[in-house]
Amino acid sequence: MTQKIASKGLQFLFSVWIARILIPEQYGIIAIANLFISLSDILIDSGFSKALLRKQQKTKEDFSTVFWFNTAVSIVLYGLLFVCAPYIGAYYKLEILPSVIRVLSLTLVVNALCGIQSLHLIADMNFKKLAILETAAMAAGGIAGLLLAMKGAGVWALVVQTLAGAVIRTILIWAFSKWEPDLSFSRESFKEFFNFGSKLLVSEFAIRLYGAVFTLAIGKNYASKELGLYGKADAFSSAPSSFLTGPLSAVTFPAIAQIQDEQERLHKNYVQMNRFSAFVLFPIFVGLAAIADTLIPFLLTDKWKGMIPYLIILSFSYLFSALAAIPQNYLLVFGKSDSILKIQMITRLTGIVLLFPLLKISLVAVCCDIILVSFLTLSLTIYSLKRNAGYSISEFVRTMFLPCVISLLMGFCVFSLTHLINIRIVALITGISVGSFLYGALSFILQKEGIRSLYLLFKPYFKK
Repeated sequence: MTQKIASKGLQFLFSVWIARILIPEQYGIIAIANLFISLSDILIDSGFSKALLRKQQKTKEDFSTVFWFNTAVSIVLYGLLFVCAPYIGAYYKLEILPSVIRVLSLTLVVNALCGIQSLHLIADMNFKKLAILETAAMAAGGIAGLLLAMKGAGVWALVVQTLAGAVIRTILIWAFSKWEPDLSFSRESFKEFFNFGSKLLVSEFAIRLYGAVFTLAIGKNYASKELGLYGKADAFSSAPSSFLTGPLSAVTFPAIAQIQDEQERLHKNYVQMNRFSAFVLFPIFVGLAAIADTLIPFLLTDKWKGMIPYLIILSFSYLFSALAAIPQNYLLVFGKSDSILKIQMITRLTGIVLLFPLLKISLVAVCCDIILVSFLTLSLTIYSLKRNAGYSISEFVRTMFLPCVISLLMGFCVFSLTHLINIRIVALITGISVGSFLYGALSFILQKEGIRSLYLLFKPYFKK
């Protein structure tokens, strides 16, 4: 897990460095291109990866079936994007957009070619090797993008960074993975994975489509600069989730899938993971919101100050989403992909209905809509676990309470302190130091169970 966090950290550092050189308008163009690629990426996997990981006895034929399906779908979707690119460019009145889409969407095929090799490493719990390979690819792509940005390549620096990283990642995983596909394709395996994965596909697609509607609406109703600011705020606010929740979820899902028949052990693990999530996520997201108006000008320069209000609001949205990640994994282990689908459909439709009137008010109002959807998703997920597995809602709330209160107190102190200091670097160092000490001291006094959960969860995963 350490290597996975290092990979995300490296990606973040390159994104900051490149953002200091480029301008928000260029990120707006990439945001539009990525929206269509993101939707296509969901269709490629179709929920088969989670279905394959969940299966207790996996065969080589199972892996090969998913590999050939993913590869074929990726090629078809790339062809569709290639043909539709000029129409997308015309809709947004951006001449460069078709070329960007046609080049950047090559990542769909490239990533599909190594997706099952990656999944095979995950199924074998070989996270260290996968993380090392991904970190190396991330570094190579980041260096290529940075060099082009410094030479004035503009938006193409971001395109090359993504595509080069994907190509190198695929080459490395093929070189170091022990698994290779054969020519087998099992209809039985396909039907089995489709029955489980199709519901998950619709659920994941609803999430991406929801985000796509927001990007489309913002891109059409506001200037590309505002879309770039919103996109960068979204990336920054989601960074803690990428650092912690993503790797932790990826590591824990195959682990809890192996003990899905041991109900007592599974429930104990659920409580421990939620306690860990609350202990870590609350201070990070609240702290990010507290230092946002000092951090952003320092890291990205003053041209990005317009993203600060969006960043503060979206931080709380991603907090709720991150807290829902562990309960959602348990619903999947219990085979309740249909429950996740219902939750996503209800919450996303609510968000989209509210979006269009809020667009006329401001982009800040749109961000508030996103918070509402995230909180509703968390609430319905906990309720669904109560109905399907008997897990207590009050137990979950009690787990969240102390970290929430301590973090809000810490955030208020950090916000007040950083606004008393005029030198940004001094304000940041002081705010982070005081906030960390305050949260640590209060946690040691009031929530020792959170510290214990942190130790118990990280001890085995760091070794792997």
